[in-house]
Amino acid sequence: MLIKFLDGTSREIADLSYADLRYADLSGANLSYADLSYANLSGADLSYADLSYANLSGADLSYANLSGANLSGADLRYADLRGADLWSANLRGADLWSANLRGADLRGADLPEDYRIARLDFGRWPVTVTPVKTRIGCQEHANEKWLKADKRWIAVLDDGATAWWKQHGTAVKAVIRDVMK
Repeated sequence: MLIKFLDGTSREIADLSYADLRYADLSGANLSYADLSYANLSGADLSYADLSYANLSGADLSYANLSGANLSGADLRYADLRGADLWSANLRGADLWSANLRGADLRGADLPEDYRIARLDFGRWPVTVTPVKTRIGCQEHANEKWLKADKRWIAVLDDGATAWWKQHGTAVKAVIRDVMK
């Protein structure tokens, strides 16, 4: 696929969306700007690969080796990074919104100095908190909205939301405030 950039240049981009690349050896590969959305890369070796500005949204990267990989500017929204090795990976500018980072090794990852994200699991709905938005289950809203939530608004979100919020709302709000600092 040929992509034209705003600066007038163009570049051939790999379209590997939905590809089954489980356990593939892609170490050192240049996949910058590639479309890997919803690709299955579980267990793949992507160590030192250039994935800058790649579309990895919805990709399964569980247990993948991403050590030393360049993920700057990559779209990792909804990507599954459970157990992934991100040791010394460059994640500057990467969009990690709603990415599953459970068990991911982020030691030495090059994250922006002030980047904060929290993940909570209180039974029925997982919670992901970023400095701007919070997602609880399928409900994603600005942090300010969650902090001002009242019983009536919570009640219309889902069956059981009122009881869940009554039990966990105080903790969720505390984490939101902490992440927003």
